[in-house]
Amino acid sequence: MTDRDTIKIEFAVQISGTKCAERVQSALEDVGQVEIDVEKGSVLVETTLPWIEIQKKIEATGRRAVLSGFGGQSAVSIIDHGNNSTGVRGVVRFCALSQHGSVVDGVIDGLEQNKPYKLNVHECGDISNGCDSVGDIYNSSDISSDESGRATIRFTIQHLNVWDVIGRSVVVAESDIDKKLACGIIARSAGIFENYKRICACDGVTIWDERDKPLAGTKRRNGQKSTL
Repeated sequence: MTDRDTIKIEFAVQISGTKCAERVQSALEDVGQVEIDVEKGSVLVETTLPWIEIQKKIEATGRRAVLSGFGGQSAVSIIDHGNNSTGVRGVVRFCALSQHGSVVDGVIDGLEQNKPYKLNVHECGDISNGCDSVGDIYNSSDISSDESGRATIRFTIQHLNVWDVIGRSVVVAESDIDKKLACGIIARSAGIFENYKRICACDGVTIWDERDKPLAGTKRRNGQKSTL
């Protein structure tokens, strides 16, 4: 595995004009190639960094940013099942590389501090019985949490294709005993230039309101809850 493969990531950003775009461009000067469309409010970045790090850099300029697409064929798993006793949850995305393999990019919260874990793709997308009905392991990767209990994921699996994992499931597990902590189904997700919505069809709020309800949920810091 290697983490040096670049992928394109698109964000919808609240850009109010040229000067605003220049501040965003400056904040992203060291991340890779950047294209900004002021009219559409689109920021396209080709990078080796995790998407969450790009989002932080954009929002440090005072602009809200929402991830809206990955380049090429992509898939996403919202890991929020079978976690009633653990509180572990997160979002993991798979993005196809131009030649072969996939970049795996995501965030897992609610883990113990500074500890190794497993991120496993399982054969089935059946979560009718929580994480106990997902079948055998199809692919397994090592991840680790930081001092806040978050695992920020960004690596490449050379022989894992996006079209082969759609419909399967992702499981976060204890590294030493393979205890399942949380899981989610892998589904196709939006690619670049495929998601220009400004209103969320599910509840009618704008994407900026939806930004305040992050898919990875909440995490705890010093006993307090905070959002992504």
